[in-house]
Amino acid sequence: MKEISLEGLNEKIYEYKTKCGLKVYMWVNEKVNSCLMSLSVKYGSIHTKFKVGKKVYEVPNGVAHFLEHIKFNMSDKVTAHDEFYKIGGDANAFTTFKYTSYIVFATSHKIDNLKLLLDFVYNPYFTKKMITKEKGIIIEEANMSNDDPYTKIFYDSLKNTLQKSNYRNLITGEPEDIKQIELEHIKAVYNTFYHPENMFLTITGNFNPYEMTQVVEESLAKKEFAKYCEPIIIKEQEPKKITEEYVESTINIAYPRIRYAVKIPLNKFKNIELIDLKMMVSLIMNINFGSTSDFKEELIEKELINTMRYAIDIYDEYLVITLSINSNYKDEIIKRIGDKLANLTITEKDLKRKKNADIAALILQYDDIEMVNMKIQDDIINEGYIITDLKERIKNIEKVDLDKIIDCINLDNIAISVFLPKENQEC
Repeated sequence: MKEISLEGLNEKIYEYKTKCGLKVYMWVNEKVNSCLMSLSVKYGSIHTKFKVGKKVYEVPNGVAHFLEHIKFNMSDKVTAHDEFYKIGGDANAFTTFKYTSYIVFATSHKIDNLKLLLDFVYNPYFTKKMITKEKGIIIEEANMSNDDPYTKIFYDSLKNTLQKSNYRNLITGEPEDIKQIELEHIKAVYNTFYHPENMFLTITGNFNPYEMTQVVEESLAKKEFAKYCEPIIIKEQEPKKITEEYVESTINIAYPRIRYAVKIPLNKFKNIELIDLKMMVSLIMNINFGSTSDFKEELIEKELINTMRYAIDIYDEYLVITLSINSNYKDEIIKRIGDKLANLTITEKDLKRKKNADIAALILQYDDIEMVNMKIQDDIINEGYIITDLKERIKNIEKVDLDKIIDCINLDNIAISVFLPKENQEC
């Protein structure tokens, strides 16, 4: 058992690797009674093409999410939800672009819940009948996503920004994608990626970490795992240019929405770790566009906007900065956003205040077992390890560092997506 100390936070995470290759990350909080367990596989919606040995596999969009759904079937008549209910566990799952996570929340019978989590995820039970039945349910879910204006705004904006990347595609897959999913696709993905060496278990809350690791070892020892085949993900090469500079469409919303996306190749930011890059760009955006920024306050005061939010995302080799604004004055706002992005400013006073706020938020995070669980998952998926010095990284950011980042923010590739309310739409 390895103890990982988090610098400046007085917290530690236990790391343990099982004999079959599954890594377990644990954070103990004795102030709570509950426990959150998540078993995650490094396989998400973007991983539709992969190579095993000399063989190349290509599966329809939506397979990761489809597999997440049917994985809860333990037999023709029994679901994992039924079994968790008997022992007081609250089970769920989610699929992201990069990974799938199966989770259970428990306040009692924690050992039994952990055993059941391992049992149902590592139970390769799939049938054609099950897949046929599930297609209708997931197609309905995909249609609901397409009907949801905010989901549509997100993906339409992404499609205007990214030309070929799988990040453009709905995580559920479109109805036509889902119709193409067959038993062979499910088995290929499960047998390739659902291996302990490509998965990790995260446990946060009140429990004994030594007891938990013993339970994991004993449970996994009863199962048979083939040798891990080390698949290689095949990605589409994403062009530098955005798809469309300006797109305007109507949608079922009350107020016009503007999505202003800046696409920048990561190689513009030389010798900067991704962890630091994301933190520094976030600080720059917070100071210039955040809730207490002079720019946002001015726009609200002049009644030019209702809301304005920003997001920082990494899509393979690209950093994408997105501003999302509700406004009835699209032309004015687009001009002002463009001018502000071309003239980003940082003061020592603002930097110190925002850094202190980020450190405070980081410390408070360790009062919440769900937030810590997600933080560990994000670290493993995005970095491959637990970030131990996050507080110090934030403290060490200087104005000169942010000024260098600003100089590298290239505005050559901007995708503007405007979504207007349908006529006669009621507010």
